[in-house]
Amino acid sequence: MSSSARYRLEYWVARAFAALIRLLPLRVGWLVGAALGQLVFSVLRIRRQVTLNNLRHAFSGSHDKREIVKIGARCYRNLGRGLVEFCRFPMLNRENLGQMLEIEGLEHCHHALVRGKGIIILSAHFGSWEFLGPAFTLNGFPVDMFARTQRNPLADELLSRQRRGLGAEIIRTSRTPRGVVRSLRHNRLVVILTDQDGGRDGVFVPFMGRLASTSRGAARFAMETGAAILICFVIRQPRGPNRLVIDPPMEIPRTGDREADLLAILQIYTRRLESYVKTYPDQWFWPHRRWKTRPPSETLSSTG
Repeated sequence: MSSSARYRLEYWVARAFAALIRLLPLRVGWLVGAALGQLVFSVLRIRRQVTLNNLRHAFSGSHDKREIVKIGARCYRNLGRGLVEFCRFPMLNRENLGQMLEIEGLEHCHHALVRGKGIIILSAHFGSWEFLGPAFTLNGFPVDMFARTQRNPLADELLSRQRRGLGAEIIRTSRTPRGVVRSLRHNRLVVILTDQDGGRDGVFVPFMGRLASTSRGAARFAMETGAAILICFVIRQPRGPNRLVIDPPMEIPRTGDREADLLAILQIYTRRLESYVKTYPDQWFWPHRRWKTRPPSETLSSTG
């Protein structure tokens, strides 16, 4: 099958699935999503080994093999539930948002915008993170979401249309510096998820017992524009709506040493994320190769 044919097939399967999910009651949809996640983990085994390897490295001292597999399975079930929620976004509005999401700390956004320098909403692929867009747009905040372009252009447009439908604008990776700075100067909220591998240009920060390359973008933008940084995470709760917890604005270090200040910002964020991952281990996106990029010292020692 050619790439274009595969892209079209994926697109129409996604549209059909989303249409079906919107016909179901939310709780039935959650069951369908959980079953789909379990299928991917147990039968299709997509990135299962990556997930289990990551979990072993993170929890080998506190969890046995059986517990690690259970966490991995719950992670996939949660991802399935999150997919169902995302499919239902066209049905979301300000009146029914509370049925799917409780918000704590929204006043921090109001106070930070008074400064007129914009806000960086710093979060992660944790819980039902797609709610980060509607949580703010449906409460009247101007929001831009940083998003990578998907390989399938049809799927990419479908995802973007879903996000724009609730009022968020999209900033692409190719336009990151210019787009983010422009948004912050217009006193907008920019949502950035900084928990994926930062590559060779990233800063190595301790995370779950190992050094992890972390993108410096969010910290750099805050230092250059004076924007506030608000760390927040969407927690999936066993019953009832998800819960978005927004921290007070981070104290941005200003020591005069740019690299030290940038590292300090990323360490504050990473420690906060780690505390959430340890408390809710099945809610982070373990299928990602978070520790793929290794520090130069490790690379040299392994080849020496």
